[in-house]
Amino acid sequence: MQMNETALSPRRFAHVYGDEADARALTRNAHLCTALAYLHLAAAAMHVLPAWTLALTIPVLVPRWMIAVHELFHLRSEREVDGVMRLLPFIFTPLSLGYREELRNHRGHHLYMAVPDDPEFYQLRGSPVRGLFNAFSAPEQMWFRWRAVHGIDGRLMADTAVRLALFIGLAVAGGAAFIWYLAAARLAFGIAYFTFFYALHRRGEAYGVYPLELPPWMAKAFTFVFGAVVVEATLHHDVHHAQPRIAARHLRETRSALQGTAV
Repeated sequence: MQMNETALSPRRFAHVYGDEADARALTRNAHLCTALAYLHLAAAAMHVLPAWTLALTIPVLVPRWMIAVHELFHLRSEREVDGVMRLLPFIFTPLSLGYREELRNHRGHHLYMAVPDDPEFYQLRGSPVRGLFNAFSAPEQMWFRWRAVHGIDGRLMADTAVRLALFIGLAVAGGAAFIWYLAAARLAFGIAYFTFFYALHRRGEAYGVYPLELPPWMAKAFTFVFGAVVVEATLHHDVHHAQPRIAARHLRETRSALQGTAV
């Protein structure tokens, strides 16, 4: 069944939209993931914990942070988030974007999904190998692609400088532990980006948005590790695109309610 906004009319499903409580929880979760990652990095740098333990926690924290920010995009404008969220200080690369730029890109992705005007279209083109390359190099590509299209204003220049200083500070203070942190973070980010873009928007040569089906045991295992919001937002991404305001925790029940609906 193909999802569309007629089937998911606002009046019919308004009761499952994200709300103020969701926005607060998502903000809290994003900040918590960032704080835990940097606390672990600090503990590893001070030899309180082995540096290799970062390979266990960072791949869990990165997807949880990514989906919290993603869900928040549909609930809060840049003016409605706090200063830390506007900065997006969970750092994977020297040059990165903030909430304002990422939000605009994400809105463009929903408005022009899987066509050349989609800011994320470069993630969808070509072979799976090309998709993997673009997913793993996305942290660098995003900043330079934004500059090419929108230029650099004073706000972006200042925020980029802060994030660059943070990256350098983490690298210097973290030492060898920072290598473990960065490798784990980039691996998690690349896999998550490939899954969320190429794997969910391509079927062979076709472009669109598609559900992801996993064996029940695998879905349960992923839910245990990454949390229900990450898993539900991924498995039911087509429902999300049909009505982005529906909270991730309600996507499964929304799909179930639509079973048998002609669209």
